[in-house]
Amino acid sequence: MVNLSNKRNGRKVSFLYPVNGNKNVLRTVNGKKVRSFTGPSGKGITVAEDNGLHKSFSLSKIVAGLS
Repeated sequence: MVNLSNKRNGRKVSFLYPVNGNKNVLRTVNGKKVRSFTGPSGKGITVAEDNGLHKSFSLSKIVAGLS
């Protein structure tokens, strides 16, 4: 899987992420990458989703696409 922190800001991203960050149910996140960050819990990205919400996601929790 491509490391999303290396993608340029403003590029489209699409990935699977656990619901509420800790469930065994995955949801698809679609949107544009706003920025990358490093916090106390590790690396993450902020995404402006297609539905208008801005959310932050931990890179360690992102699940590779199922194909």
